[in-house]
Amino acid sequence: MFVSETKVLPDQKEMFQYRYSWVQLFRPLTLSGTISPVIAGTALAAATGSVRLDIFLVMLLASLFVQSSVNILNDYFDFKNGQDTEKWIMPSKDDSEKTGPKHQLLPYMALTCILIAIGMGAWLAYQSSPWIAVVGAIGIVAGYYYSAGSHSLSSIGLGEITAALFLGPVTTCLAYVVQGHSLNLSVLWVSITFAVLISAMILSNNIRDMKKDETFRCTLAQRLGRVRASYLLILMLTIIYLWVLGSILSGVLPVITAISFLAIPVAGKLVLSYRPGAKRVEEIEGMKIAAIHHWVFGLLFSFGMWASIWF
Repeated sequence: MFVSETKVLPDQKEMFQYRYSWVQLFRPLTLSGTISPVIAGTALAAATGSVRLDIFLVMLLASLFVQSSVNILNDYFDFKNGQDTEKWIMPSKDDSEKTGPKHQLLPYMALTCILIAIGMGAWLAYQSSPWIAVVGAIGIVAGYYYSAGSHSLSSIGLGEITAALFLGPVTTCLAYVVQGHSLNLSVLWVSITFAVLISAMILSNNIRDMKKDETFRCTLAQRLGRVRASYLLILMLTIIYLWVLGSILSGVLPVITAISFLAIPVAGKLVLSYRPGAKRVEEIEGMKIAAIHHWVFGLLFSFGMWASIWF
């Protein structure tokens, strides 16, 4: 029995199970939002001094646990608020279809991820600066309120800004500072690239979900309207590449980071997916393309930064 075929009462929701696995709840395609800025921030640290592999790995894992908790809570609260019901199924004895975790278990898994991240963050703060713990705590709180409550950050049109701040400057700068370096303008400048990159991915998701979100959220895409939101997406993607080009020409970034321009064809496919008049199936596929674009651009960009050190 699929959830979309029946009315789900509030007291029944905890009984439902996710139709897919725990792995899909973590949304691995979106985890580049954390991985790329951590790698890039560490590369910046390596360019000005030595870096510790153990600190890099703990920073990466802590960031992944925080983002994973946000992803899990997002699915939890979406279903709780009557959204994405097709992802959930009421198990029965006669149902041979394999089901994933129960809805009621999601907050506990998210809390486990957060506690692990807190432990790692405490170790990083001990190794570097107490401010790491303060910034990390703020990031966890922001991650929770991204989805939680009737006035969550994502529901009042602040999803793109929140993601831009915490998966742009915050993550990139933390990855740099935990290696024992002081914050500077170069790191902040580079972090803007990831801020716009993740914002484009969030905006893509919100354009795709405009109809679904009418009942609960008022996202930036809804405020702008379908056509203007698609134009903003084009502008964001353009800014990403112009920012890198300008950074190379001004000497902030090494020339080899231009290898990230190889992701332009993926960006082009993303634009086509959300063009005015695009079919629904294209919009659905577009979110996957947005995630792939983040992976391709982010990893190429980070590779370029490390390659400038190695070679």
